[in-house]
Amino acid sequence: MASCPKCGKKLRIWHWRADCPFCGVNMVYYNSNDRILAETERAEIEHAHSQPHIDRAKAAFFGSPPAIVRIVLSVLPLGALFLPLVGSSVSRSLNVIGIYNAIDNDGGLGAVLGSVFSGNAAALSVLLLLVSLVMWLVCLACLPMSLGPHGRQRNLILNLIWFCAAAASAGNFLRIGSLRVGAFVYPLLILALTVYNLVLAQKGLKVKYTVCLIGGLPSDEYFRMKEDGVSELEIRRKMVEALTVMQNEARAKEAVAEADALRKRAEHK
Repeated sequence: MASCPKCGKKLRIWHWRADCPFCGVNMVYYNSNDRILAETERAEIEHAHSQPHIDRAKAAFFGSPPAIVRIVLSVLPLGALFLPLVGSSVSRSLNVIGIYNAIDNDGGLGAVLGSVFSGNAAALSVLLLLVSLVMWLVCLACLPMSLGPHGRQRNLILNLIWFCAAAASAGNFLRIGSLRVGAFVYPLLILALTVYNLVLAQKGLKVKYTVCLIGGLPSDEYFRMKEDGVSELEIRRKMVEALTVMQNEARAKEAVAEADALRKRAEHK
């Protein structure tokens, strides 16, 4: 049940008018400025909390040359799968496309899983290769989160699982045939990416944080005042001062721009 924002009296369903039947205040416009200010402040606080996550994601993914190098190293292993991977008595060499066609001709993924449970070594190798492909997607998707909490540990664990799946697939293929160049290049590229991630974890990536304003105040200053127990009145006073300075600076820039425009017009005449 709703209540009047001024007197706090409960409103019934038949109290449909905008004016409170008890104190007469217009409930739509009562303290509207304060409510708008509070909603704006909440939105700016949420933005100040979320913006650092966005800044870290940008820095981790494409914010610097070392981060771009990591993207390249993350994509290269996929290219190795298009090299010849394995050879057997049935086929001289197969890459990932040939393996996919073989799976499709043999009944799809369900048939592969059934063969794994029946002890088929070739099916187990294919399944491990598919697991490594899934881990490639997972590692690529987790790159933007690598500068967040536990990002370094997550990258290392995922890369090691990816490498182990690729190496186990190659080792199991060796039981039924011979390995080709792609079977060696694929896990080696994953290992190179793992080592590079360890190097980046030690050196770190620079993050350029966006300055967020809350009522004209830098978010760090606002949150620090909140932690120090500064009164709302004092915070509001500082907000007014900061907004006034911003307005004056904006007006000064507009005046300079207008003066430059007038000077250019005078020069052209």
